[in-house]
Amino acid sequence: MFSIIIPTFNRAHLIPDTLQSIFNQSYPHFEIIVVDDGSTDNTEEVIKSIPSEKIRYFKIPNSERGYARNFGASKARGTYLNFFDSDDISYPNHLEYAYNIIQSYLDIPIFHLNYEIKINDKIICPLSNTNIFVSKEIIKGNLLSCNGGFIHKDIFNQFYFNEDRTIAGLEDWELWLRISTKYEIQHFPIITSAIIQHQNRSVLQTEKNKLIQRVTTFMNIVLSNKDIVHKFYHQLHYFKCSCYTYTALHLALTGKYKKDAFTYLIKGLIENPLFIFQRRFLAILKHILK
Repeated sequence: MFSIIIPTFNRAHLIPDTLQSIFNQSYPHFEIIVVDDGSTDNTEEVIKSIPSEKIRYFKIPNSERGYARNFGASKARGTYLNFFDSDDISYPNHLEYAYNIIQSYLDIPIFHLNYEIKINDKIICPLSNTNIFVSKEIIKGNLLSCNGGFIHKDIFNQFYFNEDRTIAGLEDWELWLRISTKYEIQHFPIITSAIIQHQNRSVLQTEKNKLIQRVTTFMNIVLSNKDIVHKFYHQLHYFKCSCYTYTALHLALTGKYKKDAFTYLIKGLIENPLFIFQRRFLAILKHILK
């Protein structure tokens, strides 16, 4: 029924916890496809030492997550695909709850289960605790986690992740935006996975020029997509605000680029002055003023 696709790069010390959390599922019918994206540590040794027939391991030259996820999807045998990060964890109800949704909604094309973010001892639940359609809100920011997303393989094969490695870290948002022009993405409130925030998480390793190039390229790709622009024409200022303030936040988090962070914060506020009431505004301001 389910193919869980896990791209990984040099996380031999983290991926065993991710895999064990998936092995603990109450629903038994799944496969795990680990796509080793050119790791130079002992990831292959670690994976091959795990005695489970559920794991299928593939090693490819380093190509970034978009390509690695697409490669994993091409090998999948399941009806529904679930893309997991190799430093996060699922809870035992993850697949069982997804299975129950599929049975209740009969071939639902794509849906999302809630998640939480763990930062040391602090837990943040970023999404609504009610059933909602996120297709109309996704232009305002990436509300979804890959871990919580389930998509029918036939639907995924119409879209695929963008493989431009320049936008690595934003390729999932770009995919949700394209899908949302054709399908409703329904969110269910029960929490079934967790994003584990740690210092080595790739989105926290910020080089200023690469970050700016990544977000600029991403914006150009999205704003040149006629379907996205047509669907969200009256909300594009929210999109631009989110991109500028995403840049501001990650620059501010480094502690090294406060002036640049402030510049991008102002760009975001010009697009959407009401951004001052959002949590991200306070986070950016806090790190700029440190």
